[in-house]
Amino acid sequence: MKKNSLVIVAMVFFVCLLTYPVYGVDFKIHGSFDNRYEVTNNAEAIADYTSGSKTNVFSIYSGDDAGYAPFVPGVGFLGNTNDDSGDKKGEDENNDHFWGEAKYRMRFEFTTDDNMAKGVWAMEVGFLRYGEPQGPNGAGRSKGGTLSGDGVNTETRFLYVDFQNPLVSHTSRLRLGLQPITLNEWLWTETAMGVKYFGSTNLFDYRVAWVRGEENFTNENEDDDAFFAKVTYKPKWEDLSLRLGLFFCYYTQGNESDTLYHLTDMSNTNPASIASIDVNYDEDDYYVGLDGGLDWKSFFARWDFIYQWGTVDFDQKVVENGTDDELDRSAYFLHLDAGYYWTPKLKTTFTWWYASGDDDPNDGDADNYDNIDTDVLGDAVIFEEQVTDDLQWTDAPYLLDKGFIMFRIKADYQATPNWSIGPAFNYMLLAEDTYNGDDDVGFEIALYSQYKIWKGLNFNFAAGYLFAGDALDAWASDANSANGYEGDADDMWRVTAGVRFRF
Repeated sequence: MKKNSLVIVAMVFFVCLLTYPVYGVDFKIHGSFDNRYEVTNNAEAIADYTSGSKTNVFSIYSGDDAGYAPFVPGVGFLGNTNDDSGDKKGEDENNDHFWGEAKYRMRFEFTTDDNMAKGVWAMEVGFLRYGEPQGPNGAGRSKGGTLSGDGVNTETRFLYVDFQNPLVSHTSRLRLGLQPITLNEWLWTETAMGVKYFGSTNLFDYRVAWVRGEENFTNENEDDDAFFAKVTYKPKWEDLSLRLGLFFCYYTQGNESDTLYHLTDMSNTNPASIASIDVNYDEDDYYVGLDGGLDWKSFFARWDFIYQWGTVDFDQKVVENGTDDELDRSAYFLHLDAGYYWTPKLKTTFTWWYASGDDDPNDGDADNYDNIDTDVLGDAVIFEEQVTDDLQWTDAPYLLDKGFIMFRIKADYQATPNWSIGPAFNYMLLAEDTYNGDDDVGFEIALYSQYKIWKGLNFNFAAGYLFAGDALDAWASDANSANGYEGDADDMWRVTAGVRFRF
């Protein structure tokens, strides 16, 4: 027996020696080490996700005139948007706050020397706030920034294997595991566990995937699954390149549960005192979309159109004044970028988008666009275009079920080889009026800049000042049904800066 074992070990060792030159593996490490700092006059507005792409958004009718709405109480919808509201609770006279945080990412890539197979493992620590206490038992995401700093806070970001289809000559690969999902930047651009087959030829890119968003091992009816497919046509000429994409996605969610809160007093900071209703439901969403872009000499454009339909099927009759148990979804999203390079160092970009909103919780329809998982840029106060990219009002291109309309003009100027600057102006609206009958979110001025200190090491800066419109008054801390949700939202500003080392 011992002799046979030695023979087997010797044979394995010999095979490994023969195959080593053939199956060499290239190893690469990539990293992003980021320390950033921020000050704002309304910290409560961004303390937690207020409206997010991972949150199902809809309203239902409660049987009275106020209705229900999907917002999180405790800090209201946008936090205490009156700058001095903290004084009423015995806290700071205002919501000004300064903090520092770190986000460190590492990615390890193992690739065969012929690039036929590849394995990736990526990890992340952060955002880890300076001085943030540890969570229970010393663990927790974004925890461990206090003295000794030993919280268990490492997150797995990517964990996948992909390999070339041996039966196909062009690039055509299968990827398995936790991976980036890049279906469309306004629909789904985050990581998820799944299986994706993708490829590329001279004229076409294609991908098809199954994703398991949530697992219930004992009940398949409660699993969350997505299936999508996309093909992109990409011809090129001497001065013109074009991309035309067509995609479809089906996303089903089983046995979801949400709490919808009464609109009577949105400023109440004690959730227990707000009337609420817990609803359980299944949701099926279908998306079909067109996206693409073109580059012609100094002009460029990008566009997206997405139509969404489906159903939200409740366990109880809570729709249309308690006479029905189903919402019908019918919504859409439009986006356009148009820009021009005036010189190789200067370009201007006009951005517009429209996310449909829902205007009536009583009609049994959900007309608001509701995406899957995104990280939306667009401004420095509401969306994610700050140096600190984890704290914002929303990571979706809308606010709750009111939709959104964006008008933006931005200039980007490469002032020196090491320094770039980008001023921007935004005018923003809701697609549907909020509870006080207004839709004006306001206008914002912003400034972005980057300075290259050394190779791979940059200083980044982003700041914005939002002149609050009348629609935000409905979400101020003093808004309630007695005053018709006509609170007094102050202007809001954010300044963010940081140093980032990338390799």
